[in-house]
Amino acid sequence: MKHNIGIIADDLTGANDSGVQLTEKGINTSVLFDIPKDQNNLDSGVVIDTNSRALSKDEAASVTKQAGQFLKQAGYLSIYKKMDSTLRGHIGTELQALYEVFKPEFVFIAPAFPPLGRKTKDGIHYVNGEKIAETEISKDPKHPVTESFIPKLLENEIGQPIGLLKKADIEAGLSDFRKKVNSFKENEINYIVCDAESQDDLQKAAKKMVQVSDRIIWSGSAGLAEVLPEVLGISEKTDKRSFAKSNRVMTVCGSLSQVTQNQVRYAVDQAGVTAVELDPVQIFGNDWEKLRQNTIKDLLKGLAIGNDIVLYVPSNQKVRDQVMETGKKLNLTGYQIGERISGAIGEIVAAITEKNKDLTGLVLTGGDTAKDTSRHLGGIGFRLIKQVEAGIPLGTLIGTDLEYTVVTKAGAFGKEASIYNAMQELKGVYKDEQ
Repeated sequence: MKHNIGIIADDLTGANDSGVQLTEKGINTSVLFDIPKDQNNLDSGVVIDTNSRALSKDEAASVTKQAGQFLKQAGYLSIYKKMDSTLRGHIGTELQALYEVFKPEFVFIAPAFPPLGRKTKDGIHYVNGEKIAETEISKDPKHPVTESFIPKLLENEIGQPIGLLKKADIEAGLSDFRKKVNSFKENEINYIVCDAESQDDLQKAAKKMVQVSDRIIWSGSAGLAEVLPEVLGISEKTDKRSFAKSNRVMTVCGSLSQVTQNQVRYAVDQAGVTAVELDPVQIFGNDWEKLRQNTIKDLLKGLAIGNDIVLYVPSNQKVRDQVMETGKKLNLTGYQIGERISGAIGEIVAAITEKNKDLTGLVLTGGDTAKDTSRHLGGIGFRLIKQVEAGIPLGTLIGTDLEYTVVTKAGAFGKEASIYNAMQELKGVYKDEQ
């Protein structure tokens, strides 16, 4: 099989929401939790989740480089570095790591995802009309984003000059566009940030870039990933892909994002849903085993009366502060705290599914939660099938004894009804009203 495009993502939900853009264009695509040991049985599209958003800068650079070297050796023709559409993570460091592996002429950077309100204008990144550094992302516990001007954000991180293509450059004729890009090259500028306020902007810019250079590393969110297959000429005829429906669904929300909390509330307010709250502070206490068993019992009661079930971690500043304070007392890093929480959630899900073999539909929000839960079920990756909504993919777990159909969602993605819609989709009863 021709290896058309390889994507490297820094967390699982990002891996899935970019990879499913390839699936929607007819490219068989799998997401892998780890760098494969060999190059056998790889799909035309492959996404490697390095989980590097949770790592130190040096560790992130190292694992990204390893993933790049694997894709290079496997002969993938195009390389895409998935970026968070809210700019979290070691984005500059990881681009620099891939630059060292592939030595491209240009690294084209367009993190905009316009359908979800992530737009870039004059190099400044916005979320739903607000500058990114003025949103809740600026207070992210792991990767606060305090600079909205993307070129400056990247320059501060990697110490390299960054070029900027504005809307006027994208709209200009090919000759003027070529001059602009060549001027970057003459000034030894290899990294180029691109404005985008619509999917059309992304497509126009990418189409012009491929006419100027054939040695490009592409970098962006699910937005650029959606237009790239057509631009690169690797789209294929799409067949409608089916999946096994689940009579009941379990939703697991480990994300602390306010968007997810609102979506949980909406889902819990619907008929036929039992919700159980899990206080993350208790996970670190002496009574955790007892609480874990009680949580499992409460969830099983919901299933016993025929309901779908939701397990969620509450989110407010008080809870966040308590978790961090508890972690500090135990000498745990932020990463270790998150690992303990997502691991505990994964154990609960594994216990529930072990007792209910017909519970094969899962909605998982937050990258750490999705990955740890999948691993507890024996998963090594996802085979992507479709999108429920923009940036909210559905796929089947690879490597499990039972066939689990899973929807994953990044914490800050989606509309109020998105989680509930995903639950309905897994049961085969969702009707998209758009």
